Amino acid sequence: MIRPSDGDRLADREALRELRAAYSHYWDDARVEEFVQLFTEDGLLQLANVGYTRGHSELREAARQGMRRDDFIVHFTSDELTEFTGEDTARGESRLAVHIGRANPGQGAGTYLDEYRRTPDGWRFVSRRQRFFYMGPRDGEWPPTPELPESPRDQ
Repeated sequence: MIRPSDGDRLADREALRELRAAYSHYWDDARVEEFVQLFTEDGLLQLANVGYTRGHSELREAARQGMRRDDFIVHFTSDELTEFTGEDTARGESRLAVHIGRANPGQGAGTYLDEYRRTPDGWRFVSRRQRFFYMGPRDGEWPPTPELPESPRDQ
């Protein structure tokens, strides 16, 4: 909930929302370098139940390995809460859902637990951890990707 004293923080809230969205898009699109830049130099990331990585070098290697997949991965983030803990620091929680490709289909849902810091380049993750409601193989295959009709041309 936005408190009256947070009125001047609306731009910061929007920047943090964009940071969380970029995390999902960059991971799902295998944009390693852009993904790494979402974190501070000493940033910590929990890689689901695999473990933790810290700093850009470790994060870059972990992202290269984790982003390899047969078909697709798609993350959804919602129900975002942000608490400012200082002028240039904040923490947040958001819900997540993830669906993973056709070769080894998987799915999960849970909560991201974040710490943020404003840097000269904007807001960045200091840490991102997860708490899962469930995570694992999906029973059954995902439906096929439909072929969509061509978009009508402007007249």
